[in-house]
Amino acid sequence: MLSTEKISKAFLAIIEEAEKAQKKNSSDKVNKRLQTIISIAKHQSDIRGAEKGKCCAGHKK
Repeated sequence: MLSTEKISKAFLAIIEEAEKAQKKNSSDKVNKRLQTIISIAKHQSDIRGAEKGKCCAGHKK
């Protein structure tokens, strides 16, 4: 099993690469998907069903 540190570094690498791809791409559709990937990596959780501004699906303030 991977250590927490290795997993954390892997997520950071995903964020960096997705941000690079965002800068090189002008398609709104692709940039939106890249932003979703970045958000998933930053939260280290599947946030696709979450409302904008909430940290996870089903989270209530």
